Amino acid sequence: MRTKRLGLRDGARATAPDLAGAGVIGTSEAMRELRATIERVAHFRANTLLLGESGAGKELVARALHARGPRRRRLFVPVNCATLGSELLENELFGHERGAFAGAVETKKGLFELADGGTLFLDQIDEMEPSTQAKLLRALERSEFRRVGGTTKLRVDLSIIAASNRDLPAAIAAGRFRADLYYRLKVVTIALAPLRDRREDIPALVEAFVADFNRRHGAAIKGVAPAAMTVMMAHSWPGNVRELKNVIESASVMSDGVIVPADAVARALRSSAQAQLPIMGGDANELRIQLGTSLQEVERMLIGAVVARSRSRAEAARRLGIGERTLYTKLRALRAAGGV
Repeated sequence: MRTKRLGLRDGARATAPDLAGAGVIGTSEAMRELRATIERVAHFRANTLLLGESGAGKELVARALHARGPRRRRLFVPVNCATLGSELLENELFGHERGAFAGAVETKKGLFELADGGTLFLDQIDEMEPSTQAKLLRALERSEFRRVGGTTKLRVDLSIIAASNRDLPAAIAAGRFRADLYYRLKVVTIALAPLRDRREDIPALVEAFVADFNRRHGAAIKGVAPAAMTVMMAHSWPGNVRELKNVIESASVMSDGVIVPADAVARALRSSAQAQLPIMGGDANELRIQLGTSLQEVERMLIGAVVARSRSRAEAARRLGIGERTLYTKLRALRAAGGV
């Protein structure tokens, strides 16, 4: 095994873009090693495990691996395991037969079938319930599965790229993740370095994000002021590349001229920091809420706190006193609004 330190949207391009064009940007040693690793392992149909903090760019790497590999002419199918409960996720992965359950009025193909010949990307694999882990393991071992409510075995040929921002060996020790599935997934392991450990990549990332902002909004931002770059180079970036992109977006929107000033970046960073502040007090059961906070914001804070402190979405739903489906609906709405 090799180890290096380092919801369905669309298919892959027939020809792979260069890695910078694929979003794998930077000149640091970590990024040079990452690009070399992608070039080396992409040609194999091996299952791959991506490890890294939230916002570090795991899906970008997964897409780059797919786009440069032998399956690039087939679909890249991403699914976030944290947004669906065990029954819903199983249904999404394997599909169902007509009459499998109340409301199943027609046969539905799952993501395994849609990804046949291509790549299935399982983000936040650590959030998958043990019962679904067992079914995924069987499907990987045998390259076949049954739809929910079905008896016919369906064969598939696909590559799995899984991703996690958690300590999976610790999850195994705690009984929350299957060791056999872990080893089945980690034929190749790629660990992505956090942005704070490769600050020299920030200028190139800023340039790319400004260009992307201009393209999407028809703007003419030329760049950021030197003082703004100094501010960004000093920031710790707990949200990694995703946080940097959001800061550039926010600061660009609030800028009057073609150069983003330092004060616009500072305001965007303050907003970013407030969004990431812990909302619990010293007591893990205490929620700190300022007077005047809207009910919608209180709900966002409460859901975020409980989910962060629960071992699974099912446990979070129980602690909140709501059904799993209700929790997943609320989480999807909050994520769409830039919340949890």
